[in-house]
Amino acid sequence: MQLTTFWKTASLSHMITAVKSRMRQVAGRRLAPYGLTPQQFQLLMAVAERDGRCHGDLARCTWMDKPTATRILRTLQDRGLVRAEGDPAHRRRVLFHLLPEAEALVQELQGFRQSMREGMEQGLDPKDRDRLRDILASVMGNLDRMDELDRMEQGQDQGQTGSAEGK
Repeated sequence: MQLTTFWKTASLSHMITAVKSRMRQVAGRRLAPYGLTPQQFQLLMAVAERDGRCHGDLARCTWMDKPTATRILRTLQDRGLVRAEGDPAHRRRVLFHLLPEAEALVQELQGFRQSMREGMEQGLDPKDRDRLRDILASVMGNLDRMDELDRMEQGQDQGQTGSAEGK
């Protein structure tokens, strides 16, 4: 696939979307033998990395919205890979734990994770990798600021609407 012209003229947002899409395609094919989707992989590994995380923390660390994380965590529970347990310190919070049956799978998936990382970074100079990380962190920071401004504006609009309705 010839991408040279595309990469020279595409917007950053289009390029990032294309890279994410391609990464999911490759990961999806490579995860198929394990019976996992890329999002299931992300959540399973997040639980394995720090046992006892709550739903909100798992959604945040995998960049998923809460409804998506809920659906996928339920699938992982149904497959016998994770279990949900009430948090004794917070009545309404649920904590997720890796089940012993999933430990061998998680070990195999470490190899998948490493092969994806190595394949994606192949041919990149370490300085270029670091610079790319810095650039992407800047883009993410910009998006976080935009999101925060949108939320503030929505809050102001809702406040104005609410006060107008009350009159």
